[in-house]
Amino acid sequence: MNSFMEKLENGLNKYLMPLADKINRNKVMTAIKEGMMSSLPVTLIASVALILSNFPFLSDFAPSVDAILKKIFAPISPITLGLLAIYVIIGTARSYSKQKDIDPLYGIMCALASFLLVTPFTAVSDVVVNGETIKGAIVNGLIPTNVLGASGVFPALLITFISISVLAYLHNKDFTIKMPDSVPENVAKPFLSIIPFGGAILVALAIRLIFEMTSFGTLQNCVDTIITKPFLSFGNNIWVFLFILIVAQVLWFFGIHGTNLVLNTVWQPIAMVAMAANLEAFNAGEPLPYVLTAAFTCFTGQAKLSEIVALCVVGKSKQSKAIGKLSLVPALFNIHEPFVFGLPVIMNTTLMLPWIFVEALQAGLAYLLVNLTGAIPIFQAPWTCPPIIQQLIATNFNPWSVVITIATFVLGFVIWIPFMKLLDKQYLAAEKEQ
Repeated sequence: MNSFMEKLENGLNKYLMPLADKINRNKVMTAIKEGMMSSLPVTLIASVALILSNFPFLSDFAPSVDAILKKIFAPISPITLGLLAIYVIIGTARSYSKQKDIDPLYGIMCALASFLLVTPFTAVSDVVVNGETIKGAIVNGLIPTNVLGASGVFPALLITFISISVLAYLHNKDFTIKMPDSVPENVAKPFLSIIPFGGAILVALAIRLIFEMTSFGTLQNCVDTIITKPFLSFGNNIWVFLFILIVAQVLWFFGIHGTNLVLNTVWQPIAMVAMAANLEAFNAGEPLPYVLTAAFTCFTGQAKLSEIVALCVVGKSKQSKAIGKLSLVPALFNIHEPFVFGLPVIMNTTLMLPWIFVEALQAGLAYLLVNLTGAIPIFQAPWTCPPIIQQLIATNFNPWSVVITIATFVLGFVIWIPFMKLLDKQYLAAEKEQ
């Protein structure tokens, strides 16, 4: 067993660790991760506003209150979810500019200007002229908000990286206007960015003109067809999600932060866009298009709680009792470090199999039950919310979420019991020897 573990660890160190390190250090991946995470307050505020304006059953027994709440909180959604691409640009451009040694302020302005430039200020709408309705009329002078929400995130990311790369390249090649040393820095600094900024704008203009000559018409339409829809389909595939969970747990087993390295870097950006699309659909009263979004993770957090409860139930050794008591209360608020590092789970061969696979099994069960019951998580509740409360909030107080939470917990608990008994016997034997 030890030789197998050594070979596995050596293989991971030789092949997986260099790849993981490259992903972790990649400037584009880092900027995407930080940009998407920076938009989290926006989506959380939007979620709270949607919850308050869509309380279940409130329209039945208190319609006047429901109408007032809708009127009060309705303006929040358009300036949060409706402009999500703008917030993602700001966060991503700030991160990428820093990595490219560009002033983040000019990086953000350049990315925003470039994105707006490739966005045609037209919209197709029904208009009334002299009392006559004209359907499908093209209205000029408008910013189409439909490309600034969730559907505009991937085009926003693409144009951000292109524009800042051009900006950085021209800066590094010294295509700048340098003022005399006697000119104050706050006056001279903007002049350094004029030529690089102009170069980035010209590139964005060229992109717009090129796509106007294609069947797509706009960059947004092209990215939506070629990138956004395939990526969302990829992220919403249960087998892909389970594989990512397993890889993350394998990395955790060897002491590598798998959640941050794999889940947050590869899957989370796609899942955030899917969640925003669900929020937009929910706000419009339309069917939710995706199940596996960032909000779905409320059903995957029962794995560690179930193993801690299993340890508390079967633990007879001093070490098991101490770790169980120390870990239980933090685990109720999704804080698992006392258990993970206190037991420890890392490199603990007794717990390797359940540690790697239980969370994926629970996620698979949750996915099945969500599809059967329709209790799709819509909102991303604060991660420190206790179980059941978190799932109720996430599903807009769908009672089936309680059933799913209990079912996934029980599944994990039952699987963990024999492994915790085996571990506890080892601890008891060690304590007797001492």
